[in-house]
Amino acid sequence: MARIYQVPSHTRLWLTLAVTFCALPQLLKGPLWQGGLFALVIAIRALVNRQRMALPGRIIRSLLLMGAVALTFYSFGRLYGPEAGVALLVSLFGLKYLEVVSQRDAYVLLVLGFFVCATSLLFSQSPLMFLYVLLCMVLLTACLAGINHSDTRASGMQHLKRAGIIMAQAVPLMLILFVLVPRVAPLWNMQVGNGKARTGMTDSMAPGQISELSESSALAFRVAFDGDMPPPAERYWRGLTLSHFDGRAWQQAIPRGMDEANYLYSGRGPAPDWVDALTAGRSDGASYAYQVIVEPTQRRWLFAMPVPFVSEGGVSLARDMRLVANNPVSQRQSYQVVSVPAATRRLPLAAEEKALMLSIPDESGRRARGLAQQWRLESQSDAAVVQQALRYFRQQPFHYTLRPPKLVADPIDDFLFRSRKGFCEHYASSFTFLMRAAGIPARVVVGYQGGEQNSLGSHLLVRQYDAHAWSEVWLEGQGWVRVDPTGAVAPERVERGLRAALEDEDSGAGLNGIEFDAFAGSGLLGAMREWADYVDFRWQTWVLGYDSQLQLSVLSKLLGQVTPLRVAVTLMVSVALLLGLYGLYLFWRNPVHSQSPMEKEFWRLHQRVQGCGLALSPGVTPSQLAEAIAGRWPRAASPARDWARYYQRALYDPRQKASKQQMRHLRGLRNRLYKLLD
Repeated sequence: MARIYQVPSHTRLWLTLAVTFCALPQLLKGPLWQGGLFALVIAIRALVNRQRMALPGRIIRSLLLMGAVALTFYSFGRLYGPEAGVALLVSLFGLKYLEVVSQRDAYVLLVLGFFVCATSLLFSQSPLMFLYVLLCMVLLTACLAGINHSDTRASGMQHLKRAGIIMAQAVPLMLILFVLVPRVAPLWNMQVGNGKARTGMTDSMAPGQISELSESSALAFRVAFDGDMPPPAERYWRGLTLSHFDGRAWQQAIPRGMDEANYLYSGRGPAPDWVDALTAGRSDGASYAYQVIVEPTQRRWLFAMPVPFVSEGGVSLARDMRLVANNPVSQRQSYQVVSVPAATRRLPLAAEEKALMLSIPDESGRRARGLAQQWRLESQSDAAVVQQALRYFRQQPFHYTLRPPKLVADPIDDFLFRSRKGFCEHYASSFTFLMRAAGIPARVVVGYQGGEQNSLGSHLLVRQYDAHAWSEVWLEGQGWVRVDPTGAVAPERVERGLRAALEDEDSGAGLNGIEFDAFAGSGLLGAMREWADYVDFRWQTWVLGYDSQLQLSVLSKLLGQVTPLRVAVTLMVSVALLLGLYGLYLFWRNPVHSQSPMEKEFWRLHQRVQGCGLALSPGVTPSQLAEAIAGRWPRAASPARDWARYYQRALYDPRQKASKQQMRHLRGLRNRLYKLLD
């Protein structure tokens, strides 16, 4: 016995749109076979709805199910995990659409639709994705309204309007729950992604790496300051500290003999001595409080100004004053930092560290060693040696360029004495080598320098072309001191950014290929980019950044002392008050019946006849009204009956509603009657 399709015809289009829209974000980033499978399902469903074919039988549906499972395993190598699990869920969601016959099947499909559209937030939490998911929820709600409506001449737009009203009514309740319900780790904190590193710096530095990175305008992170913003020359965002040099590349390293647990402090357990020393210096000099929102990198390092102090979990502090996330940054991550630059003088230099910061390969930079030793003999202090090196970079014909020549033999000597053309990594590498050769502990720091302020807000945008490398030297009594040799050659790089430093190149090649996508450009496009960035930043800070710490701060302002009892009572009272307001609105509202054009036409003639002195019984029909007119005004009998016949034909025509032409003809007949009634 065939099953009767119970979904009303006026809801079938909305059901198809809802299924397609819910699955579309996953189909766009999923394997090609998944899009093909979904297109096949939609095509079969369309033919079935038009009675061009029957629904596939159980055997065909079972084969499609096994094929979807097998292809998912082939594409991802597993059936579990965020990517594979979501792909399988979307495929099964599409196949479920083939089984929809009864109203119960439609309910199951729509409930699955809410889960499927929510999975889009696993991979993107942008404002546009939120609006898209909201659209999917409106379509699903419209389908719920439609399948509970009889299969009459109902309008599909009525379902969409009703869904919009329901969603609007739910917004106040959503806001109450968002503010008051205790925050827990969201589902999108899971490690999702393809495991590949995105655009960003690596854990080593060799000539040419940062110059390649500087050709990208991709966003690295945003920074919002709570108070004063440091000047551009002080905006150094440390990401990595590179201590080991093998002759060509600098790499991260932990001093030999030093325990890793003592080198990296996660905030749990007893603090090492160097952490206590830094903490004691939090009151030394000026400090900057700010929030960083870093883009996904699939790496663990974070970015901050020196010396960073964080109070939240998930972030560790290394002895070399860099921040390290406990897990790879696979989604946008926000963290609060207080930087105290003067606290660096409190950090001790261990013997193991000093040995590492003085080590250089025996076969590298022979001429550079001689130059450094000459400075050592001519100088009275380490600070004087530093000034000798900076003077050397300023006085010799060094050139700052994004397209330096390749260094084939010895990178240090070739750069210092032959090419003398390089980017920031060339200057930082050679300067650090010279300091070590002169007996001064030194290391390379890689990160970003500068940042561009959004004029609509108080936050900075730091992009990949702001990537930079500089040096740090150990000076007795001052601790680790930042020295940027690039500033000795191209001070405009530090003061005004990469664009200003490269604009003066003779050939202009320094700017070729760089996607300067900053807000400096004028016009409508620049303003739109600024607004888009501002909205996205506020979304990150106010919505996605509404964690337990921020919630505690908000509730403290609203409730005073925050206790579970107070929060629970506030939540229940707020919900009860909201439901009470809804109830009062439904009780007191005065529903006004909106007359259709046909009803208005009948009522106008009815009122005119009564106004002329003819009493009419309640509930009179158009035919009865015409006969009453004929009895009182015999000369109007024929026009009245013509009006009644035409009115009933237009009102009860099952093929279409009354057209404008029919309404004009009715008005003409009524106006003729008016003249005969006078």
